[in-house]
Amino acid sequence: PLEIVVNPAVPEDERIWVPQAENVWFRPLCLNVSQGYWTNLLRVRKSGVLSRHRHPAPVHGMVLKGRWRYLEHEWIAEQGSYVFEPPGETHT
Repeated sequence: PLEIVVNPAVPEDERIWVPQAENVWFRPLCLNVSQGYWTNLLRVRKSGVLSRHRHPAPVHGMVLKGRWRYLEHEWIAEQGSYVFEPPGETHT
């Protein structure tokens, strides 16, 4: 496999961010179709509540700026926090 270097990962060009929902964008970093995973940055500009959902695969998250939480948990992920979500965990 080839190495991937994305520099800068947080783009200065706003056109690189892909709109996902109101006040939510993502920036793809790696789309691996042969192994079925992807890596992206998620940018949220306004607080809100997502509908209940679950991910079929594990989710790894690193907070670069700001903070967030799930209604189902007592923790708050702040700048510098790492979060792991096991497959099938349901949350808002």
